Amino acid sequence: MSRIYSKSICIIYLVVLITACKTYFPIHENASLVKANKSIQADTIIRLYYQPYKDSLDKIMKVQVAELEEDLTKKQPESTLGNLMADILKLKTQEYTSDHIDIAILNFGGIRASSLTKGKLNIEHAYVLMPFDNYVVEQILTGQQINDFCDSIALKNGWPISGISFQIKDKKAVNILINNETLNLTKKYTVAINDYLANGGDGMTFLKSIPQKQTGKLFRDAIIEYWQAQTSLGKKISAQIENRITYAK
Repeated sequence: MSRIYSKSICIIYLVVLITACKTYFPIHENASLVKANKSIQADTIIRLYYQPYKDSLDKIMKVQVAELEEDLTKKQPESTLGNLMADILKLKTQEYTSDHIDIAILNFGGIRASSLTKGKLNIEHAYVLMPFDNYVVEQILTGQQINDFCDSIALKNGWPISGISFQIKDKKAVNILINNETLNLTKKYTVAINDYLANGGDGMTFLKSIPQKQTGKLFRDAIIEYWQAQTSLGKKISAQIENRITYAK
């Protein structure tokens, strides 16, 4: 009896092993794109669950803090939105540290919105632009390091910058000017940057070894503060193309 039982167990085990090794494929499958619009009815139960949280969040996010004079867009090698963001970084870093800031640099991918539309600027717009908790930091770079930095930016087809300009030729940065003066390779310059880049993000690993001066301020909060300050002065938010980065002819 025990032999029969053992034999049965072995057969069952063998069947399990054989079937476990098989790969099964669906006979038929369908997929379609369903667009969310007003024709689709909301799930009442889910809405009742999240509505209190949404209402509470809207009381903060929907608060208007400024007004945008004209549409701003994010493009390469230079854009109005990129210029605005870089200018804010430069101005606010100088305010936070009380140091003279020569230049400011932002990574193109760090700005998460492709555009801002003319009209109201609410708190939520700052979160759309900068959803990451990136902090504002200061670093001191030599002219040679800035030259290499600009080469990297040129290779990536241009990033938002402020206080500096250059041309792109054969994927290299040429005619680099800082505050309208030719870059001095042996001079040291004070740079406003976010901690993501300062810690080597987006391929900028050379920055990791350079000491950082912390401000303890989120860049997103700096944007909101700038908008609020401009509003208190009775000014609208605007930016222009200034040939900060161009392609050499």
